[in-house]
Amino acid sequence: MNRRSLAGLILINAVLLASLVVAGFSPQPAAAQFGGAGGDYLMIAGDVTGRNSQAAIYIIDMRSGRIAAILFNGSNNTLEIVAGRNVSEDTNRPANQR
Repeated sequence: MNRRSLAGLILINAVLLASLVVAGFSPQPAAAQFGGAGGDYLMIAGDVTGRNSQAAIYIIDMRSGRIAAILFNGSNNTLEIVAGRNVSEDTNRPANQR
């Protein structure tokens, strides 16, 4: 390897490193939906104990405190809404009334 190709490789590596540093220090916020009419949502997904082909998806509306539990069946690609609750009401209710 001669000096010219070594210098070219060093220059390319320096440019790539600089672009990686710039991209690492300037993250863009993630947006999954239009924020004008919707809310702030949190989605948690995971396996369901005792159900091999199904996964649970919990979607929480952070503004209203509502949560929806949804099952995804991988064998036939269908969604089944299991339940919905208002978490903010549940947390404000006394323990003996839950």
